[in-house]
Order: sequence, then C-alpha cells, then structure tokens
Amino acid sequence: MIAIPDFDAAAAAWLAAIRAAHDPLQDRVGPHVTLAFPRAIADQAAFAAELAAAAAATPAFAAAFDRLERMADPFQPKYAHLNVLLADAASAPQFAALHRRLGHALADYRPHLTVARFGAVYCAKALQRQIGASFGPPLSGRVTALELLRLEHGAIRPAAKFELAA
Repeated sequence: MIAIPDFDAAAAAWLAAIRAAHDPLQDRVGPHVTLAFPRAIADQAAFAAELAAAAAATPAFAAAFDRLERMADPFQPKYAHLNVLLADAASAPQFAALHRRLGHALADYRPHLTVARFGAVYCAKALQRQIGASFGPPLSGRVTALELLRLEHGAIRPAAKFELAA
C-alpha cells in the first residue's frame, strides 16, 4: 500500500529527472510513500475493505519532504543503498498514522520518497553530497489517494486505488 503525493509541475519534473538518472526501478512505480510493506494476504476482499475504510476515514492532506538522507532497503539487496527525501515534521505523523492503521507498527518507520538506489554505498554518498548542497525548499504536494500494488511475475502492478476523504 502506497500514498502517491501529487506535486506541482516543477517538483514532479525534478523528481522524475533524478529518479530516471539514479533509480533503476523507477519505471515500476512513480514517486510514493510506502505505508504497508509487501506481505501475503489471506483474505484479499477483507483487506481491500479495510483499506477502503481507512481511506474513507482519512482526509486528503498536504505533504512536504524537506531533507535528503540515506537508508538501506532490506527488500532489494541488489540496490540496497537508497537516497530518500524524508517527510517533514507536519507530514510524517499523518503518514505514520496511516501506516499503523494499515496494521503495521514498525518502530523505525520513517515516511520517505526514494529518489535514488545504488548497489554501492559510495554512490549513494556521492549523490547525497551533490543534491544536498543544492536541495532547496521542501517539495510540497498533496496526498489524495492510496494505492494497493501487487507483485505479478516479478512486475509491480496497481491492484486498486482508494480516494481519501475530501
């Protein structure tokens, strides 16, 4: 389950350019915040109903990403070194609340947008130095929907979209 912030044209273009140059998985799914990590679902209809209820009970919200950091990705060992934009102090609690509502309670959950992934940490460090020096005002957008993804024959595919409350 992911949240996909809508960004203005300039922010969307910047993200697309960075991801196209530095994220070999960027063509699988657009810029997003992961709310629930991949897992097997026994009752898909019940899970979809739970997601629809969570979306209906959550108002759309503004989201901003204000700093660049590095993280490790335990789900992609080939590209384990990430450069991410972290959600700001106002946005992070909203993403964390959705994360918990969807049945996850990771103590170290940090809402973020992945902008680059590398197999070698020195590449992630170099990009952090390069972008960090020029990273300007926060990237601001609005989260209006949640999207459920499914893994099918190694490809990530959209399964359902749930609009947040107006």
